[in-house]
Amino acid sequence: MNKEKLLEYLKKIGELNYLVTTLRWEMDTVAPKKSYDYLINVSTKYEMESFDLITSDEYIKLIENLINSDEFSFLSNEEQIYINDLRDNYYKFKRVPKDFYEEFCKLRNNSLNCWVSAKENNDYDSFKPYLKDVISYTRKYYKYMYPDSNNLYDCMLNDYEKGITSEMIDKLFNELKKGIIPIVKNLKNKKIKPVKVHLDDSKFISFARYLLDYIGFDNNRGALGIYTHGYTTKLNKNDVRITFSNRDKPIDSISTIVHEGGHGIFDQNIGDNLSIYETYEVDKYALHESQSRFFENILGRRKSFFVPIYDDIKKYLNIDLPIDEFVSCFNDPKVSLVRTEADELTYCLHIIIRYEIEREIFNGDINLDDLPEIWNNKYKEYMGISSSTYSEGILQDMHWSDGSFGYFPSYLLGSIFDGMLFDIINKKVGNVDKLLESGNIKTITKFLNENIHKYGGAYNVNEVAKRICGKELDAKPLIEYFKDKYE
Repeated sequence: MNKEKLLEYLKKIGELNYLVTTLRWEMDTVAPKKSYDYLINVSTKYEMESFDLITSDEYIKLIENLINSDEFSFLSNEEQIYINDLRDNYYKFKRVPKDFYEEFCKLRNNSLNCWVSAKENNDYDSFKPYLKDVISYTRKYYKYMYPDSNNLYDCMLNDYEKGITSEMIDKLFNELKKGIIPIVKNLKNKKIKPVKVHLDDSKFISFARYLLDYIGFDNNRGALGIYTHGYTTKLNKNDVRITFSNRDKPIDSISTIVHEGGHGIFDQNIGDNLSIYETYEVDKYALHESQSRFFENILGRRKSFFVPIYDDIKKYLNIDLPIDEFVSCFNDPKVSLVRTEADELTYCLHIIIRYEIEREIFNGDINLDDLPEIWNNKYKEYMGISSSTYSEGILQDMHWSDGSFGYFPSYLLGSIFDGMLFDIINKKVGNVDKLLESGNIKTITKFLNENIHKYGGAYNVNEVAKRICGKELDAKPLIEYFKDKYE
């Protein structure tokens, strides 16, 4: 009875958040720009109604009644974790003043819209005031939620991957830098000719649906749209939305499709007993990124991945390249400026750069006028390059525009786990290349569904590593993977 009452209440929260997420999707994909102000006001209204529900006395009473009842002991361990997380989040959000939260919601939406325009026009100065406000509000937001903390950035990391600290990340990232920077510095230019193809949006979406279906995403429970930045958002497990940027670079497009498909497959396969608690995104993002990057990199860059589908790909893209020449484009590591277009090796350095800058923003004191220069100095230090434009430099990512500080490390933590996961799948499921060559990628997808996805956000990436691989996160398997492939 206590569980039923809580679930009925969570249903109300979920319905409001469904509306908020849909409105953001509308702004990103189909809504006319002149409607943005109206849509932001409507979205903020629903966000505040949701905020009222998740900070009400009735809500915490329902949670506490269930936790303190005999009924709680009969729930699965994963359900208990979810419910305890709901309680923890309640007390965090309860400390945030409502009027401040409303201002922050509006700011994030306006900042994100400004970023789109600023990136298109290579105009950092127009975005800088928004970025300044977002940083200021983000700092206040976390001080409200974690009033006793002396390390705000660790609080942000904890919100995206509960239980992960900067101390753990520093250890893993420093080990990774030591292992891969020598490989990057010794890379030789293969002079591979880039593939360029332009598809109109409808053909591009059709191609995306084909690839997504092949790897195990259910298009009947998904929707696709065109946006300046690829992302996946879950309204619920039966309504997962994915966006892509339609450019004339099919190699990047395929990687993005497969990457976002990994997110979508995870979202669609969370157990019914757990997805009902997910009224908003759960704080296990590194685990999520491990799945998207596993599909994109560990599977989606192998020749064996393309063998069963290459004839279809040639028809969709209207190309006639030998498969080896096509696949070589996915495995051509070289330093580059844009994270989302980077190869799997140098991508690690893109994330480390962002992590180190974020940490300094909140634990140090960075002047925003100096931020583009700091960005370029990091790129010169780690990769020997620098950007001549803001659009390929400080403005290239959407994350900071909506206050998602602390998210970037999730990508690389996910990749570190992928190095471990690749070894385990080869041992427990079968030789990955043989499975892919025979068109049995969904055998791998099923293993991930049953061992990772169904548990949703109950466990963080380190806990999943211990459960599946028998040890905590370890960068060595990923370093060995890169050495075997690229040295």
